[in-house]
Amino acid sequence: MDSFEIDDTSVPNKLVILDLNGNKINADGCRQIAKLLRRENATLKELHLGHNQIDDEGISILANALQTNTSLKKMNVYNNEQITMEGMKLLLKLVNDISSIKATLQSNHTLHSMSFPESFESALMFETEIVREIKQIFRMNEYPWNNPNRTGKRKVILTQLDSKKRAKMCGLQGLGDDTKSPYTELGPLLLPEALEIVGKRHGLSEFYESFRVRVADLWTTVNRKKVVQQRRDEISKQTEALAKEKKELDTELELIEQDEMDNMR
Repeated sequence: MDSFEIDDTSVPNKLVILDLNGNKINADGCRQIAKLLRRENATLKELHLGHNQIDDEGISILANALQTNTSLKKMNVYNNEQITMEGMKLLLKLVNDISSIKATLQSNHTLHSMSFPESFESALMFETEIVREIKQIFRMNEYPWNNPNRTGKRKVILTQLDSKKRAKMCGLQGLGDDTKSPYTELGPLLLPEALEIVGKRHGLSEFYESFRVRVADLWTTVNRKKVVQQRRDEISKQTEALAKEKKELDTELELIEQDEMDNMR
């Protein structure tokens, strides 16, 4: 099956399992599958795409569609060896976008099972670090309460508010060192509660680290405020000086014009 097109109006309303293993599906095919995943009342729970020709572009298409999908629980992409680390980063970001607290809360909290290409996971119990991290997030998604809101908050606590874990996740997702601290997103009303959670969940050392980072953020803000105030004052002085000079020039111009009129009489 080199190419196909899905008419989502003719798809069964209660389609639960779709097996497309071994059909030479590529990025174009993924675009058609994405139609099913984006359906308003999607019911698909399992999607089997093993032994195809899916690459990073195909993974990107599927990941984008799954951003808003809340039905799919299992997806298999094994033996799609064109998928590289870039595609794996997209899958990790799908279930836990570490770029911000808001992004983490808006990640996919439903998908909890996946078979990966052999270059990242094999039957010999070999699995790469990124696969281990994805599976850890899957376990959160599969947690008994199965409540997306609670799962999102749990991800924030376990990954965003743990500096070591967050640094690791940033590295795996290709985010640089200049990524903002999650504490910059927390207002003064939420900060005490967040620090209390950090202390209880991750220990005093992490609490002190979080407090230090937050103080540094506040100090940076204070310093920036001072710089802005100084620059504003400088501009005010320059404006006053220019206004004074303009007034003097206006006066001189009036005198020149008066002399010209006197000479014409």
